[in-house]
Amino acid sequence: MNFKIKWLVLSLSLFLLTTKSIHAQDLLKGKDLSTVKVDLLSDADISKLKTQLTSAGVTIDQVEQQALAKGMSPAEYAKLKQRLAEPATKNNAGKLKAPEKTKPTGAEKIDNSTDSLDTEKYKEKPLKPLIDPLIFGSELYTSVSPSFEPNLNMATPSNYILGPDDQIQVSVYGVQEYNGDLLVSAEGNINIPNVGQIKVGGLSIEAATQKIKTIMGNGAYAYLKSGGSKLSVSLSKIRSIKVTIIGANRPGTYRLSSLSSVFNALYLSGGPTAFGSFREIELVRNSKVERKVDLYRMLMNGDQTDNIGLKDNDVIRIPSYKVRVELQGQVKRPGIFEVLPNETFSNIIAFASGFTDTAYRASIKVFQQNERERLVHDLTAVDFNNYKPQTGDVFVASKILNRYINRVTLTGAVQRPDFYELTPNLRVADLIRRADGLKPDAYTDRASIIRYQEDLTRSLFSFDVKKALNGDDVHNLLLQKEDEILISSVQDLKDSFKVTIQGEIRMPGQYEYVSKLSLKDLIIQAGGFTDAAYQSVEIARLLRRDSLAMNDQRTSVLIKTKVNKGGMADFNDNIALQPFDVITVRKIAGYKLPQSVLVNGIVQYPGPYALSSSNDRVSDLLNRAGGVAPDAYIAGAYIKRYKTDLEKEKAKETSKKLLKTLKDKDSTGLAVNEEITREFDKIPLDLVSILKSPGSTEDVLLIDKDELTIPKYDAQVKVSGELLLSTQIPYQTNYRLRDYISAAGGFTINAYRSKVYVVYANGKAASTSHFLFIKSFPRIEPGCELIIPKKREKKATSMAEIAGFATVVLSLVSTYVLLKK
Repeated sequence: MNFKIKWLVLSLSLFLLTTKSIHAQDLLKGKDLSTVKVDLLSDADISKLKTQLTSAGVTIDQVEQQALAKGMSPAEYAKLKQRLAEPATKNNAGKLKAPEKTKPTGAEKIDNSTDSLDTEKYKEKPLKPLIDPLIFGSELYTSVSPSFEPNLNMATPSNYILGPDDQIQVSVYGVQEYNGDLLVSAEGNINIPNVGQIKVGGLSIEAATQKIKTIMGNGAYAYLKSGGSKLSVSLSKIRSIKVTIIGANRPGTYRLSSLSSVFNALYLSGGPTAFGSFREIELVRNSKVERKVDLYRMLMNGDQTDNIGLKDNDVIRIPSYKVRVELQGQVKRPGIFEVLPNETFSNIIAFASGFTDTAYRASIKVFQQNERERLVHDLTAVDFNNYKPQTGDVFVASKILNRYINRVTLTGAVQRPDFYELTPNLRVADLIRRADGLKPDAYTDRASIIRYQEDLTRSLFSFDVKKALNGDDVHNLLLQKEDEILISSVQDLKDSFKVTIQGEIRMPGQYEYVSKLSLKDLIIQAGGFTDAAYQSVEIARLLRRDSLAMNDQRTSVLIKTKVNKGGMADFNDNIALQPFDVITVRKIAGYKLPQSVLVNGIVQYPGPYALSSSNDRVSDLLNRAGGVAPDAYIAGAYIKRYKTDLEKEKAKETSKKLLKTLKDKDSTGLAVNEEITREFDKIPLDLVSILKSPGSTEDVLLIDKDELTIPKYDAQVKVSGELLLSTQIPYQTNYRLRDYISAAGGFTINAYRSKVYVVYANGKAASTSHFLFIKSFPRIEPGCELIIPKKREKKATSMAEIAGFATVVLSLVSTYVLLKK
């Protein structure tokens, strides 16, 4: 028989190892069963294990000790035993249904529950709070992660009462030794080898330990009496109990650990329903109310007096609430609160953690209802301790008003402008002294007070600041709440004057005018003269006059002077400036920085060159560059000239107008627009004529940043556009335009044959010309590009247009017939 048991345990280990590879690869290592999770075993696995037990002729109880010795926890063994004893519940995948997230490990709801919230059809729906989050205490049951689980890993409580299905571990160590896990039978007995049965049911762990020690000491373990051996008794497996919960979100009968308490059971059942009470929950034991549980005691004070342990067949009944009210507004924790008969509004404020800092506490609005309609009641602070709330009451705590009962405002030319407290008999002079007095620039002849009248309109009172400070009662006015006192600054009553300097100065712009500002002072403020500055300076001064004459067209007075750059230290030769003067520093005549151009391509000495005069031409530049090289293609020479800022702005305006006129933005129109917005222009050159006749009209004058490019001879002709093959063809002297088109495979069906044009190497372009029925095609030169444009797509005539055209023709015919008659 022992051989069969050992063989079965080995089979169980191998079976669980096989299961591990299928369901949970990290559960088992070798023959270690300590991490096995029975919940992950399928019904087929359980059926296979049942077959192995039957074949071996043993029961699951007979292999318990060996399975536990291999590391399987008592809790997992209990689950395995239950799975073997009961039919499996399958889900859609054919596997054991996993426990819900809201059920803690080790607690299982009995299958005979009829609660609809436990049905499979809700599995795919998103989690919703079981209880309205506004209800005070709902946070205990709206948490996604489990809480309030019984602590199964704690030391055995000394007052724990043993009962059937508990398993205790009895260890004797010392001179004599014994170690065994003993199951408490249905009669409450344990069986110790060589000692016999000992009744421990109904005893606490402490009492059972003493009884076991006495009986074992009087029997085979005499050294327990003399002290040669010691005894240790602990709880190795906790029995389960059945608890029925009524009125919860998930009512039914639950199998729980015997260490579970009321709070554990309430959490498993989802807590009270929307109409359930949080304060009068009943624990019914042996058909009598053992205790009424008030969850507010724990929520408010952390008091767990009501969290007592459960016993087998206990009933937890959650009745409906009797009085529930809502508190809104300026409280720290608005919500819905349950009220007991002896509680007042002050208790509700305590439940809400009190008022916020900005709450109006003198009075609370109470919205009530009777049998027919609603009504409102003002609850003053003196009645907070006396008012007994009625069910359905809605309390609203308002916010304090954003106004002051004792504030005055002082602004302007004082040392500390700010808000100040209005004290009894406060006057203007007292307030100015509180602000540490006036600023030196204060205007003391007149100040003002803006005051609210009884009808909330604003009025202004003026006073003399000097007289007020000297104690004159006429001007030292008595202040009222929300008065605004304004004392102006002398600077605020003056215009802010500017002078302008422009021209050859380092920092041109506007500068503040100050008294006794001179021309040389302003020049120094502006950073001094530039290198191009001339000693001639012109001052335009504001023309002041009382009236205008018909023949007086002057706008300013011009003052011309000379300022020597080295004479800035001379204080005598200077001109005093006036507000709004405009000073212009002239530039030295002919002062111009050297300008450069660039030579690229096939010349003797390419690179940048500085222009020697404003009349430098292409021929001059070529002579300085040593002339063209032997392999230069002079027919392709051109100048790249960059646009000025003004030209770029004009190009942008032209581009905008072009894009507006292009209804269909085809490739041709977009290409033209791209050419317009290009940052440079390409100027073609007739270099043969330029070299023959230097200084002629073809010999272009050069300007700053011009780039002269002379390409290398390229005996290729590029053919592109609406051709069967866009390519490059070697230049042949006997080839004409049609020959190159034929060499590229000919036209496509979309080719615009009459608009063929050629772009030469120097940037010139030539198009096909027509005279009567004779076409004249442009000549082909080396390095040019032959371009065949695309025809514009013709829109098909719509039926509406055809009908309109037919109507017009018919009308004309009808008119002709009538006139003919």
